[in-house]
Amino acid sequence: MGDTGARSMIDPISDETIRRYREQGFVHVPGVLDADEVARYAEAAAQLLDSHMEIWDGVNGVEVNYVAQAWRKSDTIRELALHPAIGSIALQLADGPMRLYTSEVLAKEPHKAAPTLVHDDETGLPLSSLSRALTAWVALSDVPVERGCLSYVPRSHLRPPEHRQEHMTSFEEFADITDIWPEFPWQPRVTVPLRAGDVAFHHCRTVHLAGSNTSDARRMGHGIVYVNADATYRPGVQDGHMAGFEPGQPLDDEGFPLITL
Repeated sequence: MGDTGARSMIDPISDETIRRYREQGFVHVPGVLDADEVARYAEAAAQLLDSHMEIWDGVNGVEVNYVAQAWRKSDTIRELALHPAIGSIALQLADGPMRLYTSEVLAKEPHKAAPTLVHDDETGLPLSSLSRALTAWVALSDVPVERGCLSYVPRSHLRPPEHRQEHMTSFEEFADITDIWPEFPWQPRVTVPLRAGDVAFHHCRTVHLAGSNTSDARRMGHGIVYVNADATYRPGVQDGHMAGFEPGQPLDDEGFPLITL
């Protein structure tokens, strides 16, 4: 997967890429978007940040500025969230039917953003049946180490349930990773800088974090969350967009479209 040109929506990914993702819990796929696409989507993302920005304020300060449910707020970002090349790769990695759950625009401002806390994505998803759920982190700017790129803990998606926080109903329940996984401090971490147009995919149980942005430029990305097609609602955090859903109700309406090749 060392090519740098934009991918066709029907390009298969290599068996080696799939193997690495399933063994390690993350994989970097370069050149998924071309330069024109990056420019168009980055402009739309910046406009959303201007009009709908929220602030994620962590223990050490503002970690990231973001727009939740971004794909519902911009036709251009909706196009990115449903981009056939990204969706095709997600389906091949997951090896099963998937739905788009949500997408977020994510920005770390220069010389301001604090490190992103250690976490996995499963904990914050108000859903059950997430065995294949994954996030596609789309770089809409170059993201070198100094700009706060993501680091992943290899094979952390394979932790047994007793070392995972599978769910929470409020952010007050969030547990420090070392409280639920005492071996975490001794786990290796792989830092993955991205060029604009690259996409990093990680399993919802893969532990990850991001550094500060110490550069002079904004770090901007778009996170697309795909979940098992048979995922069901489980009341939890950040579920305002699921008002009216009953516990155990499947995500089988147009608000959570099936991803198809």
